[in-house]
Amino acid sequence: MEATARLRMDSDLAPTAEDMARVRACLMAFNDSQAGPAQVDRIAVYLRDSQDVIQGGLVGFMAWQWLSVELLWVEASLRGRGHGSALLRQAEAIARDTGCVAVKLDTYEFQARPFYEKLGYEVFGVLEGYPSNTRTYYLRKSL
Repeated sequence: MEATARLRMDSDLAPTAEDMARVRACLMAFNDSQAGPAQVDRIAVYLRDSQDVIQGGLVGFMAWQWLSVELLWVEASLRGRGHGSALLRQAEAIARDTGCVAVKLDTYEFQARPFYEKLGYEVFGVLEGYPSNTRTYYLRKSL
């Protein structure tokens, strides 16, 4: 308890990259000690126009044999033409080829839940009230 008395807590609404990296590195070391080393590989798949401007993309990472999709976006004028499905399928294929067994992602109620369900994803959790007056759905899919 005496060692705790010498600690102090502070808050930072503009944290430095170095401070965030310290917290991340320590948490990852703990996670590795419990779940085994995580080979974390970033993944991105882009949809580009003739001028090489990104018109859609998927960003995520692969760790512990799972693909985690963080972002999936297609320019509004290009939606409904299969581009989002193609981006997701490409990421799934890369994940499968590198040994991943499943995918996880989340989507807000006003975003794309039916889109993901049509592609074989199933809801395993719901967070009520986030964002305000709506929900966040957590989905998964086996590869």
